[in-house]
Amino acid sequence: MNDTPIIRARIHDSAIRRVTRTFAAGLADIFTETLQNSRRAGAMRVRVAVAGPADTGPLTVTVTDDGAGIADPAVLLSFGENGWSEDLVHREDAAGMGMLSLARRGCAVSSRPRATDGDPAPGWRVDLLPTNFLGEADAEVHPDDCAPWPHGTAVAFRAAESENADRIRRAIEEAARHYPLPVIFEDVPNTPPGGETLERRAFLDGALHAERWRGLVFGAFKDRWNGFGIHDPDVNFHGLTVSAGLPRVESVTGACWTAGADIVDCPELELVLPARKEPVETPFLEEMRKAARLAIYRAMAADPDPRPSFADRKRAHEADIDIAPPLPELRPWRPGLADVDDWREPPRLRTVGPDALLMECDPEPPEAQALWRAAERAGISGRLFEPDRRLEGYAWYDAIERIVSIRTEATVGRRPCALDRYPVPARTGAPEAPLAQRPDAIRMSLTVRPGSGVGRILDLDTDVAFAGDAWSWVGDALPLVTAGSDIEPIQLALLLRSAFFSASDDADADSWERQRDVFEQEAHHIATRLLVSDDAARRSSIADAVMRELFWLIPHDRGAEISVRDRKVTVTLGEPVAEAVAGG
Repeated sequence: MNDTPIIRARIHDSAIRRVTRTFAAGLADIFTETLQNSRRAGAMRVRVAVAGPADTGPLTVTVTDDGAGIADPAVLLSFGENGWSEDLVHREDAAGMGMLSLARRGCAVSSRPRATDGDPAPGWRVDLLPTNFLGEADAEVHPDDCAPWPHGTAVAFRAAESENADRIRRAIEEAARHYPLPVIFEDVPNTPPGGETLERRAFLDGALHAERWRGLVFGAFKDRWNGFGIHDPDVNFHGLTVSAGLPRVESVTGACWTAGADIVDCPELELVLPARKEPVETPFLEEMRKAARLAIYRAMAADPDPRPSFADRKRAHEADIDIAPPLPELRPWRPGLADVDDWREPPRLRTVGPDALLMECDPEPPEAQALWRAAERAGISGRLFEPDRRLEGYAWYDAIERIVSIRTEATVGRRPCALDRYPVPARTGAPEAPLAQRPDAIRMSLTVRPGSGVGRILDLDTDVAFAGDAWSWVGDALPLVTAGSDIEPIQLALLLRSAFFSASDDADADSWERQRDVFEQEAHHIATRLLVSDDAARRSSIADAVMRELFWLIPHDRGAEISVRDRKVTVTLGEPVAEAVAGG
């Protein structure tokens, strides 16, 4: 055992042998690091040139800047050391590891330092192979009269076989999008002579509100078209964009407020080295997120229609930010559909009246469809609204009555039976004889809970309900229709489709359209048999089958009679219809 009483951090030689795995080597990483080095060197512009015939070998990419150049080539292989000033290292946490992005590929570096006495400084060049980065071989530095003039640095590397000019361009466009310096891209003959300046856009472009905070600028956005998603970059570090998890605030109408941050001079924000692809979780980062939320609140306070949740408005109020409360409006309730792919535009917000009812229970599609018909018959469908828990706390919302449960009961021969206990022997094995599907009456009893006080029961007399299990095939559905109902077969068939049709996405299933057609045919047969007669249902189904499968075979100018008896089919074609003689 080593009894040395004092220890100190050190870098083992084996770490150098792993540098090619320390940094990602993709085009995005290379361009990000080279552009950051150019900016720190005081460059005014950067040029990226692509050269070499794509059909005979890999392309060569050269990134050239007009910055201060590199005085000591040794810093290229002295990981953790750099030539930046102490002030810049403190402000940006410059780690001196950017060249690791090229360790796996290798590169050529040519540089000419900025002159200090008026005469141009001599240029130099060094070719770096992976073995040089690994410490397995020395790299020789040679004079270079072709180094950038009068000062600057050029870094050249070979593109991979799969990295064509288009892919290189897309990578540099992404790196240059929020970069503070102009970037010129040259790819002869695909760009104009001298290259073209790539498009840049301010990171906070389109912000509705901006404010400075501890060395950065926050921007607040409403429904920003290109972000920020949960993992989208929301912080811009001089062109390098990362995700810091800045807050999102959703209004009760669905509008999404987000924040972005543009770094100006913020040494307190630390990024994980060496790649700087994410921030370090520090107390400062948590303070930054809280400050970003307040910036969003200030933007909402200036918006003419912010509609904040109660929790967000309360937080803002505690920070002395006054956001206007939402109007007493809610989205009208509509019954759910069994087909999850049948998306429909939700109804627009509507003012809530004093007799409004919130649908706090969540009925399955069969019960929801039956309730909607009962509510329409009772004249209360316009009073039903979707709940929105984000509004809990506002007095007008808390005062609304809520439907918390539904109980449906059918009466057959003075015998009442709850719908959830309606005998269905074919599926449940219940010993009782099945009750009729044409009961004398159907009643839906809604338990209504007020905002305060004693609850009540709201009874709705209706004519249609569905017994049995939800999410079953139409053949297992058990529609109940009162004896005195005036509902038509087509109306009941549509209710059955809304309540039960859900297409299968199994590999061996028919198409959605075919499954829908088969369902509708069976639903119409069930409805006709229940409401009219078995014979009427059969006639309707046969007519549907003829129309669907045989109609196209019958000549349009001749009739046809089809007779089926004892499994024998007889078809008689009528005589052609004589065309009317013109003027006859």
